[in-house]
Amino acid sequence: MGDLWMIFLAAGVLVSFTLFGYAQEKVTRTQFGEEGERFVFSTFLVLLQSVGNALVAVIVLYMQDGSKVDFTGSVAIQDWLGVALAYFGAHEMGLMALKYITFPMQVVCKSCKAIPVMAGEMYYGEKHSFGKKLSVVFMCLGVASFTLFGKAKKGGSEMAFNKDLALGLGLVFGALVCDGYYGPIQKVIKEKAGGKVTAFHLMLNMNFWQGVFALAMCTYEGEFAHVYHFVSKHPEVLTPLVYFSGAMALGQVFIFQLQAGYGALTVTLTTTLRKLISVVFSVFMFGHSMNSLQWVAVGIVFFSKNIADVVAKAMEGGAKADKDKKDKKDK
Repeated sequence: MGDLWMIFLAAGVLVSFTLFGYAQEKVTRTQFGEEGERFVFSTFLVLLQSVGNALVAVIVLYMQDGSKVDFTGSVAIQDWLGVALAYFGAHEMGLMALKYITFPMQVVCKSCKAIPVMAGEMYYGEKHSFGKKLSVVFMCLGVASFTLFGKAKKGGSEMAFNKDLALGLGLVFGALVCDGYYGPIQKVIKEKAGGKVTAFHLMLNMNFWQGVFALAMCTYEGEFAHVYHFVSKHPEVLTPLVYFSGAMALGQVFIFQLQAGYGALTVTLTTTLRKLISVVFSVFMFGHSMNSLQWVAVGIVFFSKNIADVVAKAMEGGAKADKDKKDKKDK
């Protein structure tokens, strides 16, 4: 029964986030109407995502603790504000990047989230194994290869690198920097709260305050009026917008349940597979062009941990063999 429940949760993650990826690309990359207008309101999308996630977290926390629920987890507001601001930056810049680069490239680059997170953890004194550091190196090589092996656009220069690509990669880099900050800080907040903060406290408070930031920015920039005008003109965008918010919220529930029941390794393997599925689905659904070298680069990124483990064991085995030879020689 336990294995069936794990398969159900993993399948829930895969289906939910594949649908989320489809909806995200459908909203941000589709040209609507005869004029070919695109939905470029990334802050509104962050707000939509925040509302769905926060509502699910509120419901789960209330079901767990009833009227005695402490929604803040006894954490000071200023602590939540700091981590939520970085969380907001990661999502805002990640979505903005889709204005300039394709969804597969954005997913591949964002899959390197482990790099800044590891750097942040090392800053706070956490140590990592050689194999883990090696996996980060392979991730970097994979992303660099994916970018360098990309084909130039028609009518462009022979080099694949151009202004749009530079802007898109710059935004993804900014998003990864934010990931590197808020990832380790979540652990600091949990330790500071003495075990009172659960995954759903994090989900609620980070999304609530992210929503506040997004709401303030949408109001200041007048984005609601632009969204209303766009939806009125292109009502077909409503369906993927609903999928975008609902699939993300549902996927988060599956992930947190999988984390609680089966650990971080199972979650990592599942989310890695779902990103690979999202890339493949995007290529075939939206007609992106990827050559064989880029597919190899994708494999290096998503399976960097497995590759690093093999290389690290081989190096350890070689070092042990050299040591044994030296010991025999000394004797």
